[in-house]
Amino acid sequence: MASLKSKYKRQEQELIHSLVKSGTRTFITRIELIETSKIQDHKIYECSYVDNGSKKQVNIIAVDVSDALNKLDAMLGFGLPQQAANYILSNQKLNNK
Repeated sequence: MASLKSKYKRQEQELIHSLVKSGTRTFITRIELIETSKIQDHKIYECSYVDNGSKKQVNIIAVDVSDALNKLDAMLGFGLPQQAANYILSNQKLNNK
């Protein structure tokens, strides 16, 4: 894998500050597959993001990364506290199909 030049490597907090300062108030900083779920064919993703300028981190139960992003997208922009978003996105009963 190619590596980034050192001028493009910033600390996460510096990157967040730069994006918020430029007017971008909602964005994902990291999404990572961390485990398989008890729900058949589902996985658990850990997602760090900024919503309206506030840094948040949640676990999302989803079929794949696209499903995880769609579920997260539904939570953005409402000022939902991190704990509430995490409860909704990582609850098995709310994620059964």
